[in-house]
Amino acid sequence: MREDIRTMISLQEVMLKIKSLEDEKNAIPERLSDLRREMEEAEKVYQEVSAEFEELSKQKKNLESSIEDEKIKIEKSKAKLMTVKTNKEYFAMLKEIDTLKRLARQMEDELLELMVRYEEVEKRYTEAKERYESLKSDYDSRMEEIKKEMEEFDKDIEKLMEDKEKIASALQGPLKRRFELVFRRRNGLAIVPARDYICTGCNMNIPPQLFNLLQKEDKIYECPNCSRIIYYEEEKQKEVREG
Repeated sequence: MREDIRTMISLQEVMLKIKSLEDEKNAIPERLSDLRREMEEAEKVYQEVSAEFEELSKQKKNLESSIEDEKIKIEKSKAKLMTVKTNKEYFAMLKEIDTLKRLARQMEDELLELMVRYEEVEKRYTEAKERYESLKSDYDSRMEEIKKEMEEFDKDIEKLMEDKEKIASALQGPLKRRFELVFRRRNGLAIVPARDYICTGCNMNIPPQLFNLLQKEDKIYECPNCSRIIYYEEEKQKEVREG
């Protein structure tokens, strides 16, 4: 067998290993696709409930502050009531106090209604927060594991790339470029054996004259059907490869 044929066979084996590792590496993030989608959905719910809870908290705080203000006004009016000197002023102050009390009671009723919603949303907020944080923690932990796994892939790929460059350096430039072009176009099979007048790359018949020329091993030939580089493989070579 020609030395450049042996070199291309070795080069193809290394490049296929690199391709396989890269495919595995690229598929790794997909393992987390479901968890990532679940986390993102939980984050969206958490943000929505958080915004609702924040708005209700503001309303609750404002109402409580307003109620406290009204109570202060009532106390001041009561204190002022003790200083009035005429019946007219006295009844006017009583009316004012009554108005303030009604307003305070109205706001207290509003606060009670608000508290029902507040407590319900607070519960949903707590649940959404806990769920999101739990999923995020799980996702971050898994991502750290994947990061380490991908680093191992990178090391293996880097070593194989060095092997690839070393093997490829034995090929002449035009042949190397031709090999790499076919490798890309033919899904990782640039060079294949021909057996019994058949190209094992595309399983199509090759002309008898070409098959006979392959046995001379004097030149580099390609399959007229798929353009892969082909070489003659004797039966004993086939048995060694398959064994």
